[in-house]
Amino acid sequence: MVWKAKTKMEQKVEFIHEWLTQNYTITELCRSFNISRPTAYKLISRYEKMGLSGLIEQERAPINHPNRTNSKVESSILKLKDKHMLWGAKKIRILLFKEHPAELIPSVVTVHNILFKNGLVKSQKRSRRVK
Repeated sequence: MVWKAKTKMEQKVEFIHEWLTQNYTITELCRSFNISRPTAYKLISRYEKMGLSGLIEQERAPINHPNRTNSKVESSILKLKDKHMLWGAKKIRILLFKEHPAELIPSVVTVHNILFKNGLVKSQKRSRRVK
């Protein structure tokens, strides 16, 4: 005999269905579904606002990143690297001070990470120590 495991979404829909019947209190439903009361109220409020589509898992990534590098600075980094392919993060960072205010300039590591993210930097092979 095969046991059918319920997905999270099926459990959420079943919880909402039981809540709509008004036969059980929130506490009883929470006990039977093994969830906390704040979770239950969150599911109910999402269902009331958006219907069944509100029960779908939502992304947890933040929308805004306050420490993200300015897009103008990032584009200048990429332009400088396109002009001078052999220059590294240190030299590019120094040249950024001519174009942008000092508080917008990222660290050398951040400049390197931006270059790496755009595929403009290759990782170096580790040099082996000769015995």
